[in-house]
Amino acid sequence: MALLKFGGGVTDIRGSIGGTTFSRCAGGNYMRARTKPVNPRSPTQNARRSRVAYLSTYWSKTLTEQQRTDWRAYAAATSWTNKLGESININGLAAFLRLNALVLLYSSTVIAAAPLATGHAGGVTLAFTAENDTTKLQLAEPGGAFDKSDNDHMLMIFAGIPAEAGKLSIPKGFKYVTHLAGNLAAPQVFPFEMTAPYTMAAGQRITIKAMFKDESNRVSGPFWAQAVAAPSA
Repeated sequence: MALLKFGGGVTDIRGSIGGTTFSRCAGGNYMRARTKPVNPRSPTQNARRSRVAYLSTYWSKTLTEQQRTDWRAYAAATSWTNKLGESININGLAAFLRLNALVLLYSSTVIAAAPLATGHAGGVTLAFTAENDTTKLQLAEPGGAFDKSDNDHMLMIFAGIPAEAGKLSIPKGFKYVTHLAGNLAAPQVFPFEMTAPYTMAAGQRITIKAMFKDESNRVSGPFWAQAVAAPSA
């Protein structure tokens, strides 16, 4: 693997060209030989594909033309950040999929109407602990935009493959763990115990991410938190 320093008009590059993949880690830009990904057709992968296929059909067959127009308008007025940190705009279908692929993790009801407000849901801060040789995670009360008493708020939690503590890059293999719904009548009590999709060994670094849906049905970008698995009691 070779490190790169850009200049002369090229300041960053991500993705693959020919047999070379370009990316960035804490040590800087690097390139490596491109590897062909394995397609194991795992249950998680198949479920994800099924959701996208279902929603794509829903977009074309169930939504009204006015609803599709509203999604296009929302997408055109909302900027997203790509891998290079640049602001871009996606199309209406992509914005519809971005919301509802998450919604279908915890509900069978598709949100057909586009958000009335442009932009994204606000930020969320996370903190948690992890125990050695278990799948037990303890989530502290999230900070930021998530309101545990707002009936329209939803927080979706994912966990990645445990990594060695010295590895700095974001792990792969994120799987859905659970969701936390705002509830005015009975707000969630914290700390909240979650079951991770992977068993953790003492000293491993555990990464979780959250996606937040607000009262306008806007979705946030991913928010991350890490902890080192401690010996179980």
